[in-house]
Amino acid sequence: MAAEVIEMGIVDDLTLFVETVRAGSLSAASRKTGIPKSSLSRRIGDLESQLGVHLLYRGPRNFSATEVGISIYERSERIKEELDAIKALAESFSNHPSGKLRISCPAVLAESLVSEFAIGFSIVHTDVRITLDSAVGAFDTAIGDYDLMIHPARGDTMADSELVRQKLAAASYRLVASPGFMKPLGMINDPSELQDRNGIGWAADGHLARWTLVNRNANTTELSVNLKFSANNLNVIRQAALSGAGLARLPLTMCEADLVEGRLVLPLPDWAPPSVTVYALYPSRRSLTLAGRLFVAGLARHLQDRMPAA
Repeated sequence: MAAEVIEMGIVDDLTLFVETVRAGSLSAASRKTGIPKSSLSRRIGDLESQLGVHLLYRGPRNFSATEVGISIYERSERIKEELDAIKALAESFSNHPSGKLRISCPAVLAESLVSEFAIGFSIVHTDVRITLDSAVGAFDTAIGDYDLMIHPARGDTMADSELVRQKLAAASYRLVASPGFMKPLGMINDPSELQDRNGIGWAADGHLARWTLVNRNANTTELSVNLKFSANNLNVIRQAALSGAGLARLPLTMCEADLVEGRLVLPLPDWAPPSVTVYALYPSRRSLTLAGRLFVAGLARHLQDRMPAA
């Protein structure tokens, strides 16, 4: 191979090989790249012919890189990273965002706040193609096929990750309950009077049964609750609170109208859960394209305008 002249197209085929190995199958790589599966298979076959080695096992139940394929994949990853960096550099000089931008975001946050901005961004920047996928469940440190992940975290609860973490906004939360739930308890003057009452758990913090509360003087206390109901979706938690299932922690943006109209109340007006910080996460600053940088900066402003921090 060293003695042969390698065609320039091999670089493109190597990047497609990287995408295929990352995706785990030709079908998945086809969906991600938009290249038909048959064309993708042919181009990897051409790459194998040019290199003179087999890169992939393609059995009906087994799709994986060969031993030499793994070594070439590891080196090709670096080539792809450099190409991405070159494209980002060229794009920054042209000041014209373009290309694909794949974003993962928790469902409720996507529906209530991020989708509005993402749709507007795609309309303004006509050469940017955005995919906004709703994530469900616990935070996964593997970014997979995404260029960006939007993730909320309370305090230091976010799992360790090698991803770059950029703060977008801080959202104020409230401890709430329905009037029907609070009526038998009477007037509450201190957090200790709510100890071991029914609470509604949230998957994002591991269904914790001990909640931190902070008062206006920045004093903290721990509130133990009896988790009678839990969910991984804040809309469901809100519905459970409205139904009288127990105490709940909700973003102020989500429950403000309920509080104003009396559907929910503040059991302890002087105490609230700590704010939740929304982050943008991505593999490296060098890999983030101009479109990605503009999206992150604009989304930060959008969220700060719509998520009161106090």
